[in-house]
Amino acid sequence: MKKLIGLIATVCVVVGGSRLLVSGATLHEYVNVLTIGSRSEWRFHPLALDLNGDGHPDLVATARLADNPLRVWLGDGKGNLTPIKPTWTDTGYAALAAGDINRDGFPDIVAASHFGSVQTLLSDGKGGFTEKISRRDDGYAGAQLADLNGDGLLDLVLIGYQKVGIEIYFGDGAGNWSLQTTLPAPRPGPTMPGRDLLVADLNHDGHPDMVAAFQRWGIYIYYGDGHGGFIGGPATSRRPEQTPERLALADVNNDGHLDLAVSGNYGGPDQANGPDVYLGDGHAGWSISSAGLKVLKFTSAAIALGDLDRDGNLDIVVGGNTTGDVQDGYGLFWFRGDGKGGWSLVQDCGLPTRGLSIPEGVNLADIDGDGSLDVISLQGGDTGSITIWKRANETSASK
Repeated sequence: MKKLIGLIATVCVVVGGSRLLVSGATLHEYVNVLTIGSRSEWRFHPLALDLNGDGHPDLVATARLADNPLRVWLGDGKGNLTPIKPTWTDTGYAALAAGDINRDGFPDIVAASHFGSVQTLLSDGKGGFTEKISRRDDGYAGAQLADLNGDGLLDLVLIGYQKVGIEIYFGDGAGNWSLQTTLPAPRPGPTMPGRDLLVADLNHDGHPDMVAAFQRWGIYIYYGDGHGGFIGGPATSRRPEQTPERLALADVNNDGHLDLAVSGNYGGPDQANGPDVYLGDGHAGWSISSAGLKVLKFTSAAIALGDLDRDGNLDIVVGGNTTGDVQDGYGLFWFRGDGKGGWSLVQDCGLPTRGLSIPEGVNLADIDGDGSLDVISLQGGDTGSITIWKRANETSASK
């Protein structure tokens, strides 16, 4: 096997008329190793998790205007994904969440449909599922599972697509959900379309908290009391009109507190666009840390956090466009984190900078077990597909 040596360089590039210093750029490139689900309009955030207990990540995704829009592929740990035949009801494309709902040791799936159905799929650990479906008036744009009331059972949080805001359901451990409360209080005027929802312990009190994104109304943050109750409201660190498309949470500056990454909002081709990062202090305080990220013309919903270069610092992968011409399509962009809240675009990393349909979701997972994160991108549009990208040096070394 031929030993590959990575060359480190400092590169000065020009993006949108501005000079950008990209330090530590590596010549090891990403390559597209797998494309599945071609000519489908993929939506929302894909799940990468071990459904059948074999130790290898499997993939779950959902498509718009497709027969059997919820799709599952089983991974073999070598980079191959084999689709399993759907045995569940077609409820339309849906926001996805996963967790061990019935405590049998296998992750289960909740698919909250754009058309109002909440589909719970209890896994048998072999690729089969027992299905339960409930129906509501509104469709959904986000779903999360967490134990909100401290009874040891997973509960369900949904964010509505059009009018219901946030819905909180308690679970009984068997896949049944009981509505407890809705947030926020109804607002006058236009509807309140949800965009994304995350659940995590933001303030270190041991109780799950919530971050929600709404079109026009911006970001809302609620803190849980461990009994299913929440207090909070609109975040003051970001203007409401800066509509976020997707959210991600992780500790990007290594201070022990969760930070928030937000897919950027479109401000016009003559304005700088790109994701935003807000550093959390663990006490409900947030400070913007987006230097180096505003190099895009258009943005998309796709955003993910992970350590791509294994330097111990989290990086950002987003979908976007750098030319300002929609005819050029979209690309995927890697921003390297410095572990302090600073970012630099990794130029010529092999990820496509144009030519993709709009990226609707992205996940980072080690599909082939080589120790490096692969990039899983969902593209929408009439020519959408799911593409998986891995580092070229890792591909060569594994042969």
